[in-house]
Amino acid sequence: MANKLWKLRPKTLEIHGGGEFSDIGLRPVVDRVTAYPLGSFERAKRLFEGSEDGFIYTRINNRTVDRLEKRIAALEGGEAGLATSSGMSAIMLLSLYLAHSGGHIVSSNRLYGGVFHWFREFLPKLGIAVTFVENPQDIEEWKRAIRPETKFLALENPSNPLIDVFDPRPIAKLAHREGKKFIVDSTLATPALAKPLKQGADIVWHSLSKYFGDGEVVGGCIVGKKELICDIRVSWFRDLGGCMSPDNAAIFLSHAESLFGRMSEHSRNASKVARFLSHHPKVKKVFYPAYGSHAAAARRFMPNGFGGLMAFEIKGGRREAKTVLESLKLFWHAPNIGESRSLVIHPATTTHGQLTPEELEKAKITEGILRLSIGREDPRDLIEDLRHALSRI
Repeated sequence: MANKLWKLRPKTLEIHGGGEFSDIGLRPVVDRVTAYPLGSFERAKRLFEGSEDGFIYTRINNRTVDRLEKRIAALEGGEAGLATSSGMSAIMLLSLYLAHSGGHIVSSNRLYGGVFHWFREFLPKLGIAVTFVENPQDIEEWKRAIRPETKFLALENPSNPLIDVFDPRPIAKLAHREGKKFIVDSTLATPALAKPLKQGADIVWHSLSKYFGDGEVVGGCIVGKKELICDIRVSWFRDLGGCMSPDNAAIFLSHAESLFGRMSEHSRNASKVARFLSHHPKVKKVFYPAYGSHAAAARRFMPNGFGGLMAFEIKGGRREAKTVLESLKLFWHAPNIGESRSLVIHPATTTHGQLTPEELEKAKITEGILRLSIGREDPRDLIEDLRHALSRI
């Protein structure tokens, strides 16, 4: 927030971040425009070459989208942000910008299925190689995977769908010692629960379609140093065209104002559901960082909670998982995360269905696992729904 008189706290930034004390509107104006006046001949030249800040064309920048970018950057503790049409367009843009022309990427294999498929299937077709780290907790495996042409190391933290929480600091130190960038997908944490830039990341990116948008609109965002963000904007971003609409940006700005409260409620509810499932005789394993041998370490990195995503493995396999999924009444069978209502999905055949059986095994995603996005209902009703569904097997 420009001209600030004191350092505003995160809960205040979710409402005021990216604004000015001189603002006179209670809500940001939605700029439904394609282009902005450029002014003089010389100013137009400066704007297009990136030597002067200013609004040009909504595919490149827009006043409403700019407010969202500044708010997310403020929440993340970054210098600048770049909003994109989706989370996938954000990682696509970063991959091409950082690793084009024969570059190499080292990535955790604990990834959202769409990102894993982008890394494995499409980037090699564009001349970009990717090496997956099968045990992301092992810093030596990261070190062995680095090549001279490696451009960045990538981590999803927490991971989807098994909610692994990693210590990003050793990976950041390794990346910087080797002269590489370190980028973190913090979609499942949001700035309410983790700040990757403060933990050593150079760039953080989000699928805003999850918690930020409360399930209403699709979008993504990249946050980092201003020089880097500006260079992406006037180069690959400008020509690829993966911009966010001003209407979507306005909706994200509205939902951002309740982010911290919503994330707290999602976290509390998920913890209660996970506790119930961890004691159920028909559940083989619960995947939620609040429980298990790594719980204490996970709390050190995310002391404010772990969000609403969790998973559990049912004793049996695919048939039993199908029975439980189809027996649930309150949980919607839908492929998103962060909605007010709770959702359920079978990762091995949907969100991660593009992985081979071998890749699923390495990522520890079995046929008996169901992924839950715990919403903001009364957790007692969610537990009763799960209890009934599990009784069917």
